Amino acid sequence: MTIRRSPLPPAPKLLSLAAAAGLVFAGAAAATPAVAAEQNISDVTLAWGLNSEVGAGAYNGSCNFLSAGTAGNTGSSRAWTSADAFHKASEGNVSVVKNGTNGDIPVTWDNKCQTAAGTPVKPTGTADVSGNKIVLSQGTGKVDPATGTGTISWTGSFTAAFYGGLTYWSAKDPVLTVKSDGTATLKATASGYGADQGDSTVWNPIPAKTITLANLKGITVDKDGFTVTPEYLGVKAPAGVTQVTTGANFGAFPEDFVEFQAATGGQSYWLSSGGGADPRKVTTPLSVGWTLPTAPEPEPVGESKDVNVGVNVPEPAVDPEPGAFSWSIAAGNAALGTATQNAGGGFKATGTLPTITVSDTRAGSAGWSINGKASAFVAGANTFGGASLGWVPSASQPTGTITTGGAVTANDPGLGEVRTLASTNAPGGAVLDAGLTLLAPAGTPAGSYKSTLTITAISE
Repeated sequence: MTIRRSPLPPAPKLLSLAAAAGLVFAGAAAATPAVAAEQNISDVTLAWGLNSEVGAGAYNGSCNFLSAGTAGNTGSSRAWTSADAFHKASEGNVSVVKNGTNGDIPVTWDNKCQTAAGTPVKPTGTADVSGNKIVLSQGTGKVDPATGTGTISWTGSFTAAFYGGLTYWSAKDPVLTVKSDGTATLKATASGYGADQGDSTVWNPIPAKTITLANLKGITVDKDGFTVTPEYLGVKAPAGVTQVTTGANFGAFPEDFVEFQAATGGQSYWLSSGGGADPRKVTTPLSVGWTLPTAPEPEPVGESKDVNVGVNVPEPAVDPEPGAFSWSIAAGNAALGTATQNAGGGFKATGTLPTITVSDTRAGSAGWSINGKASAFVAGANTFGGASLGWVPSASQPTGTITTGGAVTANDPGLGEVRTLASTNAPGGAVLDAGLTLLAPAGTPAGSYKSTLTITAISE
């Protein structure tokens, strides 16, 4: 590896760490640009379950469920079978999951009619539903925090099936448009097959058309996305559609959505009809997540050393001068090896941070702090956020009062933002270490992922 010293006064230290295979860290540190007005964004994630009814039991002993991709043609109104291979847990940028105790659980053919706890879903009540939801990744577009506007699109499709597949429809390539007044629409190209509960011989392909999946209000375009419940309560169905407009669950999906469902034979699943299922028809929360670059930190006082991936040459020992601040990072990598899949479908890996040694003998020193931040993990076109990495700091051999930063749990909040490893407000030093834990999301494609963990020393 190559070590480059800056002739400038002390500045942040950037640490690039790598390993050969599995889930690993690697790459070079790069300056973070200031937040501009309109910005291009990528790797945007959309997660939504539409409503609870699409994960409920059906009175014929089957259930309603979501599937990745556009389902094929059954040829008639009949229940799907495993041999059809219509149901998919994932396809391309689309996956179907449900919330589990230890994270998202992929929805398979075998568990699609079960709650997250593994019990059968029921056609009554709001508790015994699967809670399945669609997750679309790799969205791209533009947002402008200054005007509160943005447009984001996803490539991929999903299918909503009812009564085990007696009727179903699909939505393809959603597009989210956010306006400056905080309202937004989520549109997609819908298609499917028309069925009739009173006549099982009816089976008509429905021409593809653009419909509104959701209308949203109260959207704030900021650096990391939003979560909001789409409009439903109090929304009236189109003229001529039978709807019960009284009660706590009176409402409907968007007008053109409801009109499209008339062709599928499942229109009543998307508006209040006065039955016991009305509480399940209300929209569930929708989340859109992205990350915008932030303004750079003020130039701190410190020393900068860049460690680039290459041969393993240890950093030369430098005795601190009397009355000086110095720090160093031990040579080596933060290799996390090959991750293992956990019960929730995600992936876990662990490792350690190379040892950091800090010394401060300055008379009247106001102390120092050591911080860290991880960039996104990248493997070709696949990525997931730096927030998936967490650490547990520790300090030894203190020569003063040293305070370690609290444990940072992966994804809660994780190292996607600057977190403190250790600090002090007086002269002193210590040997700093940290255990690293990575929790990659469920559905993460296989690959050798690389990230940059930037370590910054700030001397007061």
